[in-house]
Amino acid sequence: MTLAIDDAKFQQILDVTMGVQPIRPAELQTLLLVVQLAAEIDLDEDPAELTLLRTLTDRLCATTGIALDRFPLLSPIPTDDEERAAQLAALVQRLPTTGTRDLAFALAYLMIVADLELAPIEDALLRQLQRALTIPPERASRLLDAVGRIVTPGADEARPIATTAC
Repeated sequence: MTLAIDDAKFQQILDVTMGVQPIRPAELQTLLLVVQLAAEIDLDEDPAELTLLRTLTDRLCATTGIALDRFPLLSPIPTDDEERAAQLAALVQRLPTTGTRDLAFALAYLMIVADLELAPIEDALLRQLQRALTIPPERASRLLDAVGRIVTPGADEARPIATTAC
């Protein structure tokens, strides 16, 4: 099963995470790298993950009006905790606002749950990402709940949560 994220659902995700603040070009590249890391961390090329990766990439690029071909691929994918922590630390420094950090966390979560399996390395990545992005546990829980309600067919309308810009 592939998560279907149309323009309206993607806009809801942006509203929940970013509020009215725009995604800047420099942040777009970092968001794409975080999403790619989440998609590839389990080293399994699952069709649902690949489809969602393409959808999120297209939506992020369309939102900012920036063509995809300007961004490098993430390589190599870090497979141990130290490599992953170092890569995350480098990436999150390029996400200066609460909104972009929340968006990166929410999109990584969607990539991780896209195949309906939570591998230990995916769980570890999500926890590392939350810490690196300095998202408090209660806020992380609210973000994941809101984003989950947005993308779950038949779920109640997601109610946006308050966001603050750094």
